Amino acid sequence: MWKYATVFSYLGTDYCGWQKQKGSAALGKPSIQESIELALCQMTGEKVSVVGSGRTDSGVHAWGQVAHFILKGKYWDPKILQRGMNGILPMSIRALDVYPTPLDFHAQRSAEKKQYSFYFQQGPCALPYLEPLSWWIRKKLDLDAMNQAAHALLGEHDFKAFQASGAKPGPTVRKILEAEMLTESIVFPGAGLSSLPGALGSFCLVRFRVVGTGFLKQMVRGIAGTLLQVGEGRRPASCISEILKTRDRSQVGPTAPARALWLERVWYSEDAH
Repeated sequence: MWKYATVFSYLGTDYCGWQKQKGSAALGKPSIQESIELALCQMTGEKVSVVGSGRTDSGVHAWGQVAHFILKGKYWDPKILQRGMNGILPMSIRALDVYPTPLDFHAQRSAEKKQYSFYFQQGPCALPYLEPLSWWIRKKLDLDAMNQAAHALLGEHDFKAFQASGAKPGPTVRKILEAEMLTESIVFPGAGLSSLPGALGSFCLVRFRVVGTGFLKQMVRGIAGTLLQVGEGRRPASCISEILKTRDRSQVGPTAPARALWLERVWYSEDAH
């Protein structure tokens, strides 16, 4: 019996999310998980169960989703597994790395922290090639106010108010280790638009980066929608603190679109692999 961990990158646009859902393939929206399991089965001849570090929602993307699986028939060289999966999977899912790992490693339970980023696109219009990956906002956002609001997320809090309506009951206390607003240059092949004069120089991405030990369903998207209202001057920066204090779901801003959210990194202890 051999256990492997894999780092996956994927575009979630055409998928119902990470988790397998009954009847999803028939509706034209397979899951990331079942797509990987089918590729591994085709390659190895084994029925494989793939376990991810977390269940990204429909439309959410990933740079660095980590998953594990067990093969029982024989040992496979990790590089062969990587090349084989990438040869079968659609281009919207790529195995970035594959490595053997101890049998007690668990992609979800062994994770120490995760990083998500939500990307707002800024500029006089939406850039077509970034529209499927970010949320264009016409109004110039106040990053100082958004940073002040985001700072209130740090530490251990009950984030029940930011959880999706209808989510399964369970603990809602989570610990946020880092939360910040950043401005990222938009780079087009051959030229950095942010360095050009005129209208082209006004394009950029405003990135909400958050690192925590765990996240609730649609929690980051709920926070992003609330931070947007702060950035547009429609709410004070203190609103995040107030929501965390009152746990009032009705005070949370709109749930931001899934297409602008990315799972970027998952951390494990040094001896995880």
